[in-house]
Amino acid sequence: MCPGIGKRMKAARVIASALLGLTALLPAALQAQPATYYAGVVQHEPASIPATQVVARYRLPLMSGGINDFSGIATSDGNTVYMVSDHGFIVSARLQRGYGQRIDGVEIRQVALLNDENGHPLTGSMRDAEGVTIGRDGALYVSFEQHNRVMRYRQLGGRGEDLGAHVDFARLRAGRGLEAVAAAPDGRVYAIPERPARATYGFPSYVWNPRGGWGDGFRLPMDLQFLPVGASFGPDGLLYVLEREHGPRGFRSQVRRFTVNGEGISAGQWVMRSDYGQFGNLEGISVFRDWNGRIRLLMVSDDDLQTGPSELVDVVVNR
Repeated sequence: MCPGIGKRMKAARVIASALLGLTALLPAALQAQPATYYAGVVQHEPASIPATQVVARYRLPLMSGGINDFSGIATSDGNTVYMVSDHGFIVSARLQRGYGQRIDGVEIRQVALLNDENGHPLTGSMRDAEGVTIGRDGALYVSFEQHNRVMRYRQLGGRGEDLGAHVDFARLRAGRGLEAVAAAPDGRVYAIPERPARATYGFPSYVWNPRGGWGDGFRLPMDLQFLPVGASFGPDGLLYVLEREHGPRGFRSQVRRFTVNGEGISAGQWVMRSDYGQFGNLEGISVFRDWNGRIRLLMVSDDDLQTGPSELVDVVVNR
């Protein structure tokens, strides 16, 4: 062995020893975090995922013109809902619930076009809305994935307010951009792309603060089989993320929930995973608490111009 190599090996041992010493000084809670939390990649399948308990499924009627393509949904009580279409319109509706909380019908209350800042209807690729959430201020926040941005609507059919841009928005792939948007209880709004803007660990999120604009948020731990398509903060304060996998056997969906603290995020817990083909292309999710105190997931599927079902799926969280 040459002297140079021996010196480098000795230096490496010193550095490794120092790192181990630093690790021992970390709080026990941090040392206990699983490796997937730091790597940003889920390396092992969960030991068990609760069975999917469906409360209701309801096939949505086609809107005027025969187009639905609903990609996002928002509700605070599981009855009054808002749904956005990637064809540039938003629907306000009231679900008619029957025995056992099944959905017997939908009362459409208003259909409105999504407008730009001047009050003109969005057209072409500018209208590709993917997510919607109800903010702390009562406004609706809508994410768009072709020209990546989030817009605020204080009333249906009103002017949109562009919330500005993060530097990464221009780098996101067209059609794989800002799929999910979720308003946190503290008033901040998080947006998650379906694909990251650049090779990195985890899925980045971007957070909009009413007082400071856009900044970097948490990094969502990856599950290599699934991509994020929807998100919602539940009444328990946790973030629920809807993820999708598409293969020869059809669509498969799962929901994981996380504790979010600024740029920090927990390793996540699986609360639902469907079988292949059990549901359609679930793209939107909104979380609410029912009168029994149970957490429920109300999801909507994108029928992709009637190539699949356009339906609501209501699921109980069993953990």
